[in-house]
Amino acid sequence: MLHHVICTPTALPGLRSVEILTQRSFPRHAHDEYGIGVMLEGGHRSWSGRGQVEAQPRDIITVSPNELHDGASLRGAPRRWGMLYVEPTVIARLAGAEWAGREFSLPTLTDPRLARRIATLLQRLPDACPDEASEGVLELFGDLLEQRRATTVAALPSRGVARMLERIHDDPRHAPSLAELAGIAGLTPFAALRRFRRELATTPHAYLLQYRVRQAHQAIGEGHTLAEAALIAGFADQPHMTRAFVRQFGLTPGQWRSSIRPPPAKR
Repeated sequence: MLHHVICTPTALPGLRSVEILTQRSFPRHAHDEYGIGVMLEGGHRSWSGRGQVEAQPRDIITVSPNELHDGASLRGAPRRWGMLYVEPTVIARLAGAEWAGREFSLPTLTDPRLARRIATLLQRLPDACPDEASEGVLELFGDLLEQRRATTVAALPSRGVARMLERIHDDPRHAPSLAELAGIAGLTPFAALRRFRRELATTPHAYLLQYRVRQAHQAIGEGHTLAEAALIAGFADQPHMTRAFVRQFGLTPGQWRSSIRPPPAKR
């Protein structure tokens, strides 16, 4: 099955770009970063807390930190897209408290002029200095935050699901049983499973796996070795982490590590 990934580091720490050409489908997962991108070829269908959407060539795609989403190609054909991933700390540092915690309201939108600007920035980033990269990201971020939709944003998890999530987040290395989660939520195992899936569109076990991948993602970004990251995140071994990482993000842990290293200084 066709799958090709290009990861590009930038001169601005906390900012990276990824281009993916693939026929693969991606399971429900979330990122710790903001994602701003554009569909370059083919079509893409995805679910998120903001609704079921489709993206066509030159459509803009966005994702906010911690937002569950998935992705599949239209009619099984290859699709290609480019994404900028920006750590929330970068936005907070550059824009201040005004944008802290803000989220994108539209998972996809059609704006040819803005899409061209995103594509241009993706092309320029490998050679851009930190100031140029910062200005380009801030300008795009501000424009996208101004976009609005008519429907309301999905509700927060119920108290029972919030308690189950809290247990998973507090100790992801030790997988809780469904019975344990049900007890925490004050529900039967069957009711706990149904409520979790209804509100988050995934099961507790699948959510735990994607959360472990995010923990490994963070550990690698902090400079840990791949073996250390696997241990920190609670994986049985490094190959297990690699398989889960590729399935969720479409790239290997090694590719992710390479994408966050700043390019060598030009002479």
